[in-house]
This record gives sequence, structure tokens and C-alpha cells, in this order.
Amino acid sequence: MKYLRAMESKRVDADGTLLEFLMDNAGYSTRTRARTAVKSGAIAVDGNLVRIPSSEVKAGAVVTWKSLSRQSGPKDFDLGGSSSSSKAKKEKEEKPPYEVVYEDDYLLAYVKPAGMVFASPKPQVKTSYTRMKEWIEANRSNLNAVQFVNRIEKESSGICLIAKDLRWRKHLQDNWDQFTKRMYVVVQGHLPADDVLFCYSKDDDGKRNQKFEYEYRTMRATSAHTMLKMTLGFDQVPVLMSGLRRLDCYLLGKGKEVPDPMGRSGMHLFGVDITGPDGEEVIIKSRVPQEFLNLMKGGKGPKAVPAWKREVQQNKGEDEKSRSNPRSNPRPSRG
Repeated sequence: MKYLRAMESKRVDADGTLLEFLMDNAGYSTRTRARTAVKSGAIAVDGNLVRIPSSEVKAGAVVTWKSLSRQSGPKDFDLGGSSSSSKAKKEKEEKPPYEVVYEDDYLLAYVKPAGMVFASPKPQVKTSYTRMKEWIEANRSNLNAVQFVNRIEKESSGICLIAKDLRWRKHLQDNWDQFTKRMYVVVQGHLPADDVLFCYSKDDDGKRNQKFEYEYRTMRATSAHTMLKMTLGFDQVPVLMSGLRRLDCYLLGKGKEVPDPMGRSGMHLFGVDITGPDGEEVIIKSRVPQEFLNLMKGGKGPKAVPAWKREVQQNKGEDEKSRSNPRSNPRPSRG
């Protein structure tokens, strides 16, 4: 015989977050368990499922949750022959064509692999978006619309967002440039460890126009390549490439004359921090691509040079340059 969890409800007394309400009223022993319950669809506010723990709940709203006082089923003598409804649901659900790194009621994020076209106006072309859209429509119900948010070029990989309704799609696309984006970048050559790269955009005459500063963290370095972690998006890559070339470094797989040891570009969008239309904060991350790990195997993470030491080295270099150039040292006048 199976026992069903009883449902409990309570009216919110004061404004706050859903997570805080559950911790105070629903009997969860840890915040992690409360978050897991919300994300699994076990919590409703005014009859609507809410999957974001930080969602605001207003005074007067009614929160409903599954009671923790009863077991979901007898566990004694369980020989593995029975399965819960959640397990049955997972068995019925098809495996997504690509890795899903985040999902809630409004948004889904997956990792587009390098070499796959993201989207195409030609219906006969199979793209990562069309494959994911078909999977979402087959395995998710009650969707108002399914729309892509951002694009990633074919030779690169990274996080792609799909909005499940038009309101979220419009908000995310309109504000995409304002969101923080993080990338793994693999280059041929070496840069000073954990430093800042200065880059310049150019005007129509090829002259320097605007200066950009990109901080980076050196993840790994081999005898030929360096993997960096940077805060930037794909729209900033052309300026980044010009700054790398000044230091004799080249973004792998970008350009005809640039080495392509991985058969793809050296760029992967691994992190996106977004804010929803109602102020929801969502942080999405993915893993380092396997191609990057294979190329950088055996590499080490070089230690950063302190700022004071870099300044001493720079001054020393300028002094040596000054001594080697007689014109920079005018002869003293004879009195």
C-alpha cells in the first residue's frame, strides 16, 4: 500500500522570499532541502507552481507544499520492484539531444557543441535549436511559446538560452548586452599570468578608437598554448583578437592562418548571469569542453606576478632601453 503525502497550505503574513517562508513554516531542516523542493515543482503559490526559491511572496498569498510528516511510501522490504511517480516520469522522458545545465518554468539553458549550426532560416537545415525545441515540445506541457534568446557561431560552443514564453524572450533579448557573460578562451602563445589585456577598436581609417580592458585568469599553460577565463561575450571577440595579436598570441581556430589543433575555435561561453523581467537572478554555468582539457593536458597554472614586481620589471626594462639608446641620454654641457 502506498501513502500519499498530505498537502499543507498557509497564508503569508509578511512580504519575503519563498525560501524564507518555507524555512519558517514548512519544516525543512536545511535550506538545500527547501530549494530542492521548490526546483522540483513541489511548491505552489496561489495555485501556481513556482520553481525559483528566491521568488518574492506577498502578504496574503497562499503557499501550498507537500507535508513532510508522512512518508511517500513504505521502504521496508523494498526489493527494487516498485518505482515512484518521479522515477516513472524520468523513464518516460526522452534524453535531451544536448546537455541541459539549467531549467525552470520560464527558461531552459543547454550547451551547444562546436561544429553544430545554432539556427538557420532554412527549415530543411537541422540545427541545435530546432532539435532542442522539438525535445521541449515533446517533453514539456503548457508552454505558451518556445523562442531562442542568444546565438553562438558554428565553430564555437557554449550556453544557449531558450525562453518558454514571449515575455521572457523579449526581456532577455532586449537586455542581453547588459548581462555578465564568461568565456574560456584558448590561445597559441603566452600572456602574463592573471593580468589585464588592453585592446583597441579601430575607426574607418584603421586608427585606434576606443580602449578596452579585459581582465583574465590564467587557467592552464603548456609549452605552446594558454587557456584563459575571461568576462566577455562573442560580440567583443574581434577587439579581443586584435589585442592578442599585439602580444603575439592568436585565438585558436579563428582565421585562415591561425592554428586549429582542436578542429574548432578556442572559445566556449561557460557562464551567464541574467536578471528576469521581475528581478529574478539566475546564474548559469557549464563545464570546460573536453577538447580544451585534451589540448591542455599536462599544463600548469602559472602563478601571477605581483603588481609591484611587474612595475619593477617594467622600470628596469625602460632603464635598459634608455641606456641602449644614446639619443635618450643627452651629453652634459661643459661649463
